[in-house]
Amino acid sequence: MSQMPRSVKSVCAMLLVIGAGSLLPALWFVAEAGTLETGAMGELIVGLLLLKVLPFGMLAVSSVVIAAQFGHGGDRVRIGAVAVGSVVAGLCAIGALVHDGSWSFGIGAGFLVIVLLTSQDARDWFGRWPR
Repeated sequence: MSQMPRSVKSVCAMLLVIGAGSLLPALWFVAEAGTLETGAMGELIVGLLLLKVLPFGMLAVSSVVIAAQFGHGGDRVRIGAVAVGSVVAGLCAIGALVHDGSWSFGIGAGFLVIVLLTSQDARDWFGRWPR
């Protein structure tokens, strides 16, 4: 197989969208922490806002790094992308239960990453690299 299958290209694009979608809330929380007026509990609130940046930032970086490895990565790249899809689907399912249905895009994107990367075409594409 010399050319990347369409399903794998779709997952690569989906991971880039997930990365961009995770970067936006991280930047939002950093901006909120930077513009917050400190009062009696100001430092604690700023710390909590910056703590909320951590999972969004880690998800953004990991999804973009894994998407960049799709052209020349092995089976570990596929497993990492499935793990990112599982985290996205799980966390968005929790968000949909707690907040509202707007998190359903993340649930769909996570499951789409999982389904497309567990197909035989994706296994063949990522399995062709030497170990």
